[in-house]
Amino acid sequence: MKTRTDDEHAYLKQLLEHSPDGVFTIDMNLHIRYVNPAFCKLLGYPAEILRGSLITDYLVDMDILGICMASVESNGHCNDQETIFRRADGSEVHISKNVQAIYDDRYEIPELLVTIRDMTELHTLNRQLEESLQEREQANRILQETLDTLRNTRDYLVQSEKMAALGSMVAGMAHEINTPLGVSVTSASSIYEDTLQIAKALENGSIRRSQLEQYLQHMQKISEILLSNLNRAAELTGSFKQVAVDQSSDEWREIRLDDYIDEILRSLQPKLKPYRLDIEKTCDPDLVLFTHPGGIYQILSNLIINAITHAFDAGKGGKLIIRVHRTAGGLQLVFSDNGKGIPAEHIDRIFEPFFTTRRGQGGSGLGLNILYNLVTRSLNGQVRVESEPGKGTTFCLDFPVIDRGQKDEQFQAA
Repeated sequence: MKTRTDDEHAYLKQLLEHSPDGVFTIDMNLHIRYVNPAFCKLLGYPAEILRGSLITDYLVDMDILGICMASVESNGHCNDQETIFRRADGSEVHISKNVQAIYDDRYEIPELLVTIRDMTELHTLNRQLEESLQEREQANRILQETLDTLRNTRDYLVQSEKMAALGSMVAGMAHEINTPLGVSVTSASSIYEDTLQIAKALENGSIRRSQLEQYLQHMQKISEILLSNLNRAAELTGSFKQVAVDQSSDEWREIRLDDYIDEILRSLQPKLKPYRLDIEKTCDPDLVLFTHPGGIYQILSNLIINAITHAFDAGKGGKLIIRVHRTAGGLQLVFSDNGKGIPAEHIDRIFEPFFTTRRGQGGSGLGLNILYNLVTRSLNGQVRVESEPGKGTTFCLDFPVIDRGQKDEQFQAA
């Protein structure tokens, strides 16, 4: 093996003296023989103290020493090992070290050349990164919990909004049914009293033909009034019963859409009456859908309530237009009003939850958000809106039509 000349040793020492990395040599008994300035600076000791001392006086991790020495004896080197040295001030420094055997003429190892690099800053950055990741994970957990709370709150408010609408419908329907029932009670009372009089006259033998004819004519008229009002009450009750059940459940069923829209309009009549609105409806009377009726009710009622809340003033009149027709991709429902319209700065926000221009005046800011979620999620459709201040508003809803067979397949797959 070729040995280094004195010139080569001198040149090598010059390189080591100016190396930015800490460099030292130790003999096989672990005594330090040479140190460069960078190593002295790293540990905080002068060279005269370090030279001749044991490397183990500064090494914190003793276990790694045996591993390193075994690797050197076997391979002549031990690279990229990390360990910890203790400085003169008692602090610790993380280093990465490379150990290379120095061979003599007999190919024996009198010394080991050790090059070390300060890894303290990297360890500090890694620790800071780990702490930052832990803080971020904690922040993410808190954020997720907050989002879950907001979702639960939103679901609660949406459900409250639905129940409030149902309660309002109950109150309005009770008032609406009260009129025909009141007339029916009055008519029944009149029939009862007139029948008693005829019965007494018949019992006394004083009944006259003209009296009987008058009684029969009165019975015919009063019976027509009674039957008409009872039919009206039954019709209102039937509409209320069906839409109330649909609104409070998530069941799918077949509906004849034209008739169902009529039921919805009847159930909302108490709310519509003060606004004196003309309602124009266009829908194929033979159009049958297998759908989520509660969603259809909520969508249409929310559109109507939104219109009377924002588009019209009570008693001043107006017009609502409902058009439904088949499309190549399913069904389109167009709802228009000729009311006040939506300001340009608001139109991009109307579907946001809790956005309302009627805060404190009956607006919750959830009506159109519920509509949007029903159309896009429950019915897998799309909704768009066009409006201009003073020229009314048009909502266009498109959603696919699902037949009973398709829905049954979805249920079985679920």
